[in-house]
Amino acid sequence: MKSRGPVRPRVPTTALSLLILLWAGAWAPAAWAEPLRFRIVPEQSELTVHATSRLMDADGTFGRFSGEVTVDPQDLTTAKVNVTVDAASIDTGIGRRDRHLRSEDFFHVERFPTVTFESVRVEGAGRRVIVVGRLTLRGVTREMIVPVEVSIAGGRLEARGSLDIRRSDHAITYRSFMNPIGEMVRIVFTFRAVAP
Repeated sequence: MKSRGPVRPRVPTTALSLLILLWAGAWAPAAWAEPLRFRIVPEQSELTVHATSRLMDADGTFGRFSGEVTVDPQDLTTAKVNVTVDAASIDTGIGRRDRHLRSEDFFHVERFPTVTFESVRVEGAGRRVIVVGRLTLRGVTREMIVPVEVSIAGGRLEARGSLDIRRSDHAITYRSFMNPIGEMVRIVFTFRAVAP
C-alpha cells in the first residue's frame, strides 16, 4: 500500500479569502482622504505690506481680501490656493499716501482693482511647505515661490508666510528724487480659514 505522504489540513474557503484580503490590504496604498475646502476669514486674518524709503518707511494693511484653500489634510502637496485682494483697501494710516498708492504711480486701482494669487503646485512635507504660484499685480503676472507654515485642526486652517516683490517686475516704476523708494516690498500674511 503506497503512502500518501503528510496530510495537509484544509483551510476553509472563507478563512482563505479573509487571509488574502488582509494580505492585499497590507500592501495596498493608503486611500486618499476627501479634500476639504477652507474659506479665508478676513476678520481673523492679516495681510500687511512693508516698503522702504529715505525719509519714512511705509507699513500698511489690506482690509479687504478673500480666498479659498482646497487640500487633503494628510497631504499638503494636494493644496490649491486662490487669493484675491482689493487693491484700493490699502491703509498705511496716512490718507494722502494711501491716495497716492491707489493712483497710476502705484496700484492704479481704477484700471487694476484686484491683486490675485493662484497656486501652481505645492512642494515639501510636514508643516513647512513651498507654494509656487502666479501673482498678478497691476496686470502683470509673475511666478512666485512662497514659503508657508501650515496647520490644520478641527476644521480650521492657518497659513503664515511672507514674500518679497520687486516693484519694477509689476510695472511699478515710480521714482522720487526727494524721497527715493526701495525696489523691494515685503508682503507678510497670516490667513485663517474654516471649512464650511
